[in-house]
Amino acid sequence: MLMFPTQGYCKDIKIGLVTTTGSVFIGSNQDGILINSFTNNVISKIKKQDPYKIENVNGLIKIIDKSKTPIGVYRGPIKLIPEKNGFVCCNNHWYRGELLLLTNGSKNNLTIVNNVDLEDYLLSVVPSEIPSSWNKEALKAQAIAARSYSLGYLGRRMEKGYDLECTVEDQVYLGITSEKSSTTEAVQTTKGIILLDNNNKPLIALYHSSGGGYTDGIESLWDKKPSNHIEKHIKPKPDYDDGSPHFKWFRDYNISDLNSSLMSLNIGDIAKIQPMSRSPGNRIMWIKIIGTKGESLIRGEEFRRILKLPSSKFNITVDKKTVKFAGRGYGHGLGMSQWGAKALAEHGFNYEQILAHYYTEIKLTKIED
Repeated sequence: MLMFPTQGYCKDIKIGLVTTTGSVFIGSNQDGILINSFTNNVISKIKKQDPYKIENVNGLIKIIDKSKTPIGVYRGPIKLIPEKNGFVCCNNHWYRGELLLLTNGSKNNLTIVNNVDLEDYLLSVVPSEIPSSWNKEALKAQAIAARSYSLGYLGRRMEKGYDLECTVEDQVYLGITSEKSSTTEAVQTTKGIILLDNNNKPLIALYHSSGGGYTDGIESLWDKKPSNHIEKHIKPKPDYDDGSPHFKWFRDYNISDLNSSLMSLNIGDIAKIQPMSRSPGNRIMWIKIIGTKGESLIRGEEFRRILKLPSSKFNITVDKKTVKFAGRGYGHGLGMSQWGAKALAEHGFNYEQILAHYYTEIKLTKIED
């Protein structure tokens, strides 16, 4: 395994927790302080377990204490920093690290960001993304994939004031209540280990739940690539996800529901749905939808997102007024399959072998803290 020095290693990551036009309640389990990052002045000390109400008032951040007394109105950004080893709270969800309060120049929106140590972030991400009861080698593979994804996509949501979303749009992050001992061990055992691409940059290690027998190449499914060279590393691979509950799936839509779901295409009532091309992994690359007022050619991945189908690997049949989908797999089908990783781990593969199977021509690297 290659060893790299500390330089270039990101210790903290910013995760968007909520953006709202309403109010948000924040706090800490320890005493702490609120700091105006714009002026670097301390706004107020905060008392442990007390809720503080935060609002956007014409582009300024208003802070109200437990007794409903306004502390003040500030330009921000504002940091909530708890005493050492304290946890922070946002709308009754608890997190490690600090909170950052932003308006991003909006006169209405309020954004709450968790500024957290990358390794602490992974303590919640790994059990939020994969069952903590699974084989430890699968958990280690997931920890490394998630760490690589985080560093590879650092700054992805920069225009929103943070790095990554806390949802499936990036990685699911639920805070300290999701942490489990088995996944904590997996994160700590693999601390600092990431996947490097052939440019010696952290690989955007895409992963999904279940490949339905075969994963896919990124060039087949996505128009917009997250990096210029990722297609060299995300290639079609045999998957071993037979044990997945989504290995085979079925969905039925009546025509009226289908028309409603596809209304945004502006082609009238749906008359025909025709797959035009398929990927090496048998996912639909392009699909033509013919309506009474026109037709539309869209990516299979876009089609599955519109209809909330488990994957873009499916066949279509029409029975009277019902459209039937029979498919395999769950998720976009790119990179590591979590159910496949589980099967490989149970058959004696270690995390390095699992990652080498799903990611082509990668280097496993430990960046020293």
